[in-house]
Order: sequence, then structure tokens, then C-alpha cells
Amino acid sequence: MAAILGMAAIGAWAIMTERIGYVVTQGVSMNPVYYQGDLVFVMKADSYHVGQIVAYHGKSPGQRVLHRIIGGNGSTGFVTKGDNNESIDLLNPTTDEMIGRAVLHVPHGGIWLKPLLGPSGIGMLSFLVISGASATARTRRDIPRGRRKKKVRAMSGGQSGSWATAAAVLKAIERLSPALRVAAAISAVLLVLALTLGILGWMKPLSVTQATKAAPAQSITYSYTATVPKSAAYDGTTVRSPDPIFRKLANRANLTARYKGPAGAFTLTATLSNDIGWHTTLTLVKKTTFTGDTFDATVPLDFADLVARSDAASEAAGAGRKSQVLVDLNAAVTSAGLSDLAAPLQIGVDTFRMAAATDTKYTTEAAKTAGAEVVTQREITIFGHSLMTASQARSDAVLLLIGAVAIAAVILFAALRRLPLRTRAEIERRYPNLLVQVEPMASPPGKPVVNVDNFPALVRLSEKYGQMILTWRRPDADDFIVRDEGITYRYRVPLEGESTLQNVDFINRTTSGPHRHEAPTQAS
Repeated sequence: MAAILGMAAIGAWAIMTERIGYVVTQGVSMNPVYYQGDLVFVMKADSYHVGQIVAYHGKSPGQRVLHRIIGGNGSTGFVTKGDNNESIDLLNPTTDEMIGRAVLHVPHGGIWLKPLLGPSGIGMLSFLVISGASATARTRRDIPRGRRKKKVRAMSGGQSGSWATAAAVLKAIERLSPALRVAAAISAVLLVLALTLGILGWMKPLSVTQATKAAPAQSITYSYTATVPKSAAYDGTTVRSPDPIFRKLANRANLTARYKGPAGAFTLTATLSNDIGWHTTLTLVKKTTFTGDTFDATVPLDFADLVARSDAASEAAGAGRKSQVLVDLNAAVTSAGLSDLAAPLQIGVDTFRMAAATDTKYTTEAAKTAGAEVVTQREITIFGHSLMTASQARSDAVLLLIGAVAIAAVILFAALRRLPLRTRAEIERRYPNLLVQVEPMASPPGKPVVNVDNFPALVRLSEKYGQMILTWRRPDADDFIVRDEGITYRYRVPLEGESTLQNVDFINRTTSGPHRHEAPTQAS
């Protein structure tokens, strides 16, 4: 029982961690090792080497390639090739991209696996597991031909023989040990999961065609303003981009970068440089997360300070004062699911004025992309949450079904062994070493005869008192008895298929202590 539960736990772990998978071969690329329709189980490994046959995901959704490694390594990618192919594969899967290496080959296994995993095949398997059809066949084989019709009529009682057998199997399962009941629960859970994943995986194709949405509009626009006194140089007292700012009238300006588009994170930097090759980068706006569809960042520009930085660097390098500096502004926005948007702007500052470079674009927009149709693997979702791909659902359904059927077969075998023994043939087959054929004998006068309700109870009495089970045939029944110090314990199998003797619940008392004065009796 521990082994069964351990196997179930190992199988569940292997499925959940994707340590085990399978491939149904197609084509002739691996002849003569594998042929069309073969079933190959693969197991994920920590490393692979040249010469191994491995499986990996192909280009098409749900495609699995099963070829041999002929070169390469796990970090940069293996070189693979079909044994019957002349050219190598185009893809070079790494160790992490491998599904696994071949560990078990079932010739033509994929031919019967395909219909078995269809909706009708899965339904038939579940019916066979639940109904216990094999129990019916075994019971019918053990009943002699002359008594079969009477047996069926006696068991029917208004319902079909298959229902009676199913009821008997269920009663036998109820008498199983707690460990087997736990195994039965595990088998039922695995079967339900296999049916669910099988239906979800096979109800639609592996791949779907989806239309991608067009990327939303994004833009960053620069502008600057400065306040100047009234003069002939300007029409008013405010200078706005793209007009130059004459430093004699204004030595400061406010720079604004406006973003429009989906929410994200904004940064603004400025790189200062001059003609001797000096440069330095300043962070004007640190990374700032924002919500909404617009964001404005305004920073002051001190022209005298920018020129002073450039002159100090030139004098330190021995080039003298240059009094001219280039300012390369770069605003960047990062939004989830979209490409980063960067907007450059170059302005020049000298002793005379501040102005943007020629042909400068004050507005930068993200590239507009139209919606397109792409083929992707179909996802299985519940309440909007993606669980797995349809390909993975099919693989898991197969492994879960195999596990459920294996555990159910063991439980069914145990249940069948606990079914009541109704014929001499069944008893002789199961307990040949305890039986002794004797001539019919009468019960000792004045000694009680106790009728037990099932043969296993008689076996336990035989083992308890160290007695063989005596048996003989009567015209109307087969008798099996155990005698102990004057008390006769009897189990009778009537030929009519229906017991007319009184069934006594006796074994619970006899197996735990003295019994002679507590046992109900019946005249021989």
C-alpha cells in the first residue's frame, strides 16, 4: 500500500514539475529507431550529451521534435538531427529548452493512444473503471453452465446483473483497508483531473489565430520659456520656444517636457559637452512613476552655470575658456507592454544666446503599429487567469489517466479478492491448502453447529484453532466445516445459489476470546 501511494505521489510530482512527457512520432526522420505512430516517453534531465535522443519544442505551437544530439552544448545550444535526415535541424535548443530525453519506447503506442484520448475513449475508460466490467466476466466464468441462469435470477432482484456486480464491487471497496481507500480517492481525483484536462485540451485546436491590438499613441514634446524686459529684441516680455534667448536680456529659462500616452515611469537627463571632447551627464528628473495619460516635468536651466561648467573643464585640460557648451536633453518613458520611448533635443549655449540646434524636432512620437494576426498556442484560462497551454493540458491528461487507471486496477484487483465466494470452484482455487476432501459425516449428537456467514470467517477460525477445513458434497449443497472440541463451524454453499441457512454474526466474538457459551446454535 505504501508503494502504491508512493507511486501516486511520484507521478503527481513528475506531472506538476514537467519531469515526464511523451511524444507521438510522425514522419520517417528517426527510422529505423522509431516509426510512424510510435509512443515515446521522455524524462527531463539536468544535462544532455551527444548521442542521446531528445525532445524539444518546435517552431509551430504544440510541435515536439524528437531527434538525436550530434553536437553543441547545453549553454549555447545543441545541434540535433534525425537519424534518417540528411540535414541538421534549424533550431539549437539549450538544456533549459529541452522537454527531456527518451526513456521508454512503445511501438505503435501512439496509434491506440490517439483514439483512447478522444472524448469517447476517455468516457469509455471512465465507465469501465467505475462499473468494474472485468468483475462480471470473472464471476460468469466461475459459475457452472447448469447453474448460471439460476444464479443470475437469484442476484437480479429487479435489476440487471451488471448493476448487481457493480454493487458487489462497491461493497468490497467499502471493506478495503484505509490505505486502499486513500488510494481509491487518489485514483478518483486523478481520473477527474484527466477527464477535465482532456476535454479542455482536445475540445479545440492547439493553436489559435489572434489579432494584436495597435500600439497606443505616445509622444514627448519639449518647450521652454523665459521672462525678458521690454526691448526691441522681442515683441513682449515672454520668450517661448523655438525663439532664441539672448543672454543679455535673460540668463535663465524654464524647460518643460510633456508626455502623452499610457502610464509608466519618466526620466530626464542632460549631457553637457564642448569642442575639446569633454562631456558630463546630469540627471534633471529622477525616475518618476505616474498614472494617467499625461505627465509634465519642468526644470530650470541656468545658462551661466552650464557655461561655467564647460569653461572649468577646458581650463583644467589646458585649452582655455571656450564659453560655449552643447546640451543634449533626453526624456524617456517606460510603459508596461510597450517599447521604451526616448525623445532627444539639442540646444547650444554661448556667450551671446541660447538656441536649439537647426532642424530640431520638439515633438517625438512612438512608431505607430497596426494590428496584425499572429498564431499562438491556445491558453486554458479560468476566470481570466491562464493555467497552461492546450498542449500541456493534453500531456498532463495522458499521464494523469495512466496513473488513475494503474491505481484503479490495483484497487479493483484487491476488491475482487474480497468478493464473496459463492461456488466451490472459487473456494478451491483460493484456499487449496486448507481443504480436505472427506466423505459426508453427521454432526455429533448433542453438539452445537454454528453456521458462519462467509467463507473467510471459516478460514480465520481454521487458522485460529489450527484445524483443516473438511469438505464434502451433498445433493443440495457443498459443506465446509471446522471442528473444535465438540463445536462444528459450518459454511454451506447451496447449489440453488441462495442460502436457506441462518447467518450468524459470530466471527467478531470468536476471534477475540472464549466463545463456547456465547455462540448461537442450530440443530444439525
